[in-house]
Amino acid sequence: MGPCLSAKRILLRPETLEHDFVPDDLPRREEERLRLREAFMEFYSSSELFTSWVIIGDPGIGKTVLSKRVLRDLEKNLQKRILGAYVNCRLSRRVYMVLGELVKHVAPSVPRRGLSRFDLFNVFLEILSEKKRNALIILDELGSLFWGQEGEKAGELLYNLSRFSEKTANYVKIKIGVLAIIASHDESSLYNPQWIDKPTRISFMKNELRLRRYDKDDLFEILRYRASLAFLNGSVSDDALELIATYVAEQQGGNARIAIDILKDAGRLAEKRNDGFLGAEHVRLILSRHPTMPRFDPEFLLSLDRHKLVLLLAIVRALKRKNGGFVTRVDVEKIYRITCEEYGERPRRTTQLIKYLKELGYELRGIIQIEVSGKGQRGRSTRISINVPLGSLEDRILKILEE
Repeated sequence: MGPCLSAKRILLRPETLEHDFVPDDLPRREEERLRLREAFMEFYSSSELFTSWVIIGDPGIGKTVLSKRVLRDLEKNLQKRILGAYVNCRLSRRVYMVLGELVKHVAPSVPRRGLSRFDLFNVFLEILSEKKRNALIILDELGSLFWGQEGEKAGELLYNLSRFSEKTANYVKIKIGVLAIIASHDESSLYNPQWIDKPTRISFMKNELRLRRYDKDDLFEILRYRASLAFLNGSVSDDALELIATYVAEQQGGNARIAIDILKDAGRLAEKRNDGFLGAEHVRLILSRHPTMPRFDPEFLLSLDRHKLVLLLAIVRALKRKNGGFVTRVDVEKIYRITCEEYGERPRRTTQLIKYLKELGYELRGIIQIEVSGKGQRGRSTRISINVPLGSLEDRILKILEE
């Protein structure tokens, strides 16, 4: 998507960039979506009464949006045969509150005050039976319930869900499916015998789905799709999206929520400046003050030797000339030789230049990113990006070089 030259409002649907927005498509998660949807469709058509899937992965890799999208698919396909209930356990923090939320989903008007945990669970089952409706429960951030004595209650809840049919023998037969979402760092909670014993693990943990981290290409596809929903057509440059994707993949563990937040903030900045398009420099400005960004102290530049400063200046100038998010080593070399002549430095050979680039990537980690594409193949190239505003960085380098 190339930049739109006329100054106008470009962020047309900001709600599509919010964390709770569930899009129609899930780039790079469609395979998992199909797998879960088919598994639950088969379950609701079978003679089984309970099933569960435990979805495990790092933060921001699509666990919640995947689960909500599958629920929407099932509600569309099964219509009145299913009731969906989503509960964020991190917000609830207590099993009693989780049960209260489940009852609220199936019967908003039922009073919950004064009822015990066991009463709430039974009310939930009775209402489903009376309505002759099956259920799909999403327990997001399940690991947040496993602390102190609350962890024992959480284990009891999982066991009771998996054996609920024993409590409903006299009711209309219903089915309950559970999507339990747990962050990788909380996974050990599921194997702590203090909270979950072996019978509970056997009866509750029917299926497991591990989601891999998003890489740079995944994030680029996600951002491009979200940009197509949120922004004026043609107003967001691919360079801007690629800059965000590379930074988040390398520095933030592939967290798509962070990537989408940066896109949204860059869009608002572009509108505030009335630029009419979102480019790489908007992203750099946001990254320079984003809470996830390593703090850039200009004093770091004083530790660089003169030749590395000249090389860094050449990178900045190459990026400004290209007006994009990335430049190649070849792009930089042309300007590097001119900059060396300007400051009386002897240009280094390509092998030494590559060594300096790697050292700059380490010394200014998070600020400058050096990426080798086609590694291990002939014709590989080095791509370079900078995550802080180019103008202020150039001014600081010039000041040091001219002192």
